[in-house]
Amino acid sequence: MAKESLIRKKAIEILRRDKWVVWFAPKVKFHETDVFGIIDLLALKGSRQKNIQLTTPPNVSAKRKKITNFLKKNKVQMTVEIWAWNHRTRKFKKEKVNLKIKKKSRGK
Repeated sequence: MAKESLIRKKAIEILRRDKWVVWFAPKVKFHETDVFGIIDLLALKGSRQKNIQLTTPPNVSAKRKKITNFLKKNKVQMTVEIWAWNHRTRKFKKEKVNLKIKKKSRGK
Protein backbone atom coordinates (compact mmCIF):
# COMPACT_ATOMS: atom_id res chain seq x y z
CA MET A 1 0.00 0.00 0.00
CA ALA A 2 1.37 3.44 -0.93
CA LYS A 3 2.43 5.73 1.90
CA GLU A 4 -0.31 8.26 1.16
CA SER A 5 -3.10 5.67 1.15
CA LEU A 6 -1.74 4.08 4.34
CA ILE A 7 -1.78 7.44 6.15
CA ARG A 8 -5.30 8.14 4.85
CA LYS A 9 -6.50 4.71 6.02
CA LYS A 10 -5.11 5.29 9.55
CA ALA A 11 -6.72 8.75 9.77
CA ILE A 12 -10.10 7.42 8.61
CA GLU A 13 -9.94 4.59 11.17
CA ILE A 14 -9.35 7.12 13.98
CA LEU A 15 -12.11 9.45 12.81
CA ARG A 16 -14.69 6.68 12.30
CA ARG A 17 -13.85 5.19 15.70
CA ASP A 18 -14.72 8.62 17.15
CA LYS A 19 -18.03 8.60 15.20
CA TRP A 20 -17.07 11.08 12.48
CA VAL A 21 -18.54 10.66 8.98
CA VAL A 22 -15.59 10.84 6.57
CA TRP A 23 -15.30 11.66 2.88
CA PHE A 24 -12.27 11.87 0.61
CA ALA A 25 -11.94 12.44 -3.11
CA PRO A 26 -11.11 9.31 -5.07
CA LYS A 27 -7.51 9.31 -6.27
CA VAL A 28 -6.87 9.74 -9.98
CA LYS A 29 -3.43 9.12 -11.50
CA PHE A 30 -1.51 12.26 -12.38
CA HIS A 31 -4.21 14.61 -11.03
CA GLU A 32 -4.43 16.45 -7.73
CA THR A 33 -7.57 15.40 -5.92
CA ASP A 34 -7.35 17.41 -2.71
CA VAL A 35 -10.32 19.71 -2.22
CA PHE A 36 -9.04 23.16 -3.26
CA GLY A 37 -5.56 21.59 -3.19
CA ILE A 38 -5.47 21.81 0.63
CA ILE A 39 -7.96 19.28 2.05
CA ASP A 40 -7.51 15.49 1.90
CA LEU A 41 -10.35 14.49 4.23
CA LEU A 42 -13.66 16.07 5.18
CA ALA A 43 -15.14 14.83 8.44
CA LEU A 44 -18.56 15.65 9.90
CA LYS A 45 -20.02 15.02 13.33
CA GLY A 46 -23.20 16.77 14.41
CA SER A 47 -22.71 20.46 13.58
CA ARG A 48 -18.90 20.17 13.52
CA GLN A 49 -16.65 19.83 10.52
CA LYS A 50 -12.96 18.99 10.17
CA ASN A 51 -10.95 19.90 7.07
CA ILE A 52 -7.84 17.72 7.20
CA GLN A 53 -4.59 17.80 5.22
CA LEU A 54 -2.56 14.60 5.64
CA THR A 55 1.23 14.55 5.49
CA THR A 56 4.42 13.43 7.21
CA PRO A 57 6.45 15.52 9.71
CA PRO A 58 9.09 16.75 7.22
CA ASN A 59 6.34 18.25 5.03
CA VAL A 60 4.33 20.12 7.70
CA SER A 61 5.97 23.48 6.99
CA ALA A 62 5.28 23.26 3.25
CA LYS A 63 1.65 22.22 3.86
CA ARG A 64 1.16 25.05 6.39
CA LYS A 65 2.50 27.55 3.85
CA LYS A 66 0.32 26.17 1.06
CA ILE A 67 -2.82 26.34 3.23
CA THR A 68 -2.06 29.86 4.48
CA ASN A 69 -1.35 31.11 0.95
CA PHE A 70 -4.64 29.64 -0.32
CA LEU A 71 -6.66 31.20 2.51
CA LYS A 72 -5.03 34.64 2.03
CA LYS A 73 -5.29 34.60 -1.76
CA ASN A 74 -8.97 33.66 -1.70
CA LYS A 75 -9.86 35.65 1.44
CA VAL A 76 -11.29 32.52 3.02
CA GLN A 77 -11.72 32.16 6.77
CA MET A 78 -11.70 28.54 7.88
CA THR A 79 -9.65 26.07 9.86
CA VAL A 80 -7.63 23.30 8.24
CA GLU A 81 -6.02 20.65 10.42
CA ILE A 82 -2.66 19.24 9.40
CA TRP A 83 -2.28 15.62 10.52
CA ALA A 84 1.34 14.50 10.22
CA TRP A 85 1.86 10.73 10.54
CA ASN A 86 4.99 9.76 12.43
CA HIS A 87 5.75 6.14 11.54
CA ARG A 88 8.15 5.75 14.49
CA THR A 89 5.65 6.75 17.19
CA ARG A 90 2.73 5.43 15.12
CA LYS A 91 0.74 8.58 15.94
CA PHE A 92 -0.47 11.72 14.23
CA LYS A 93 0.87 15.10 15.29
CA LYS A 94 -1.99 17.55 14.75
CA GLU A 95 -1.86 21.26 14.07
CA LYS A 96 -4.59 23.76 13.18
CA VAL A 97 -4.10 26.44 10.55
CA ASN A 98 -6.61 29.24 10.23
CA LEU A 99 -6.77 32.77 9.02
CA LYS A 100 -8.92 35.54 10.46
CA ILE A 101 -10.21 37.94 7.84
CA LYS A 102 -10.31 41.50 9.09
CA LYS A 103 -13.45 43.33 8.10
CA LYS A 104 -12.80 46.70 6.54
CA SER A 105 -14.53 49.50 8.36
CA ARG A 106 -16.72 51.70 6.24
CA GLY A 107 -15.96 55.39 6.13
CA LYS A 108 -18.69 57.86 7.08
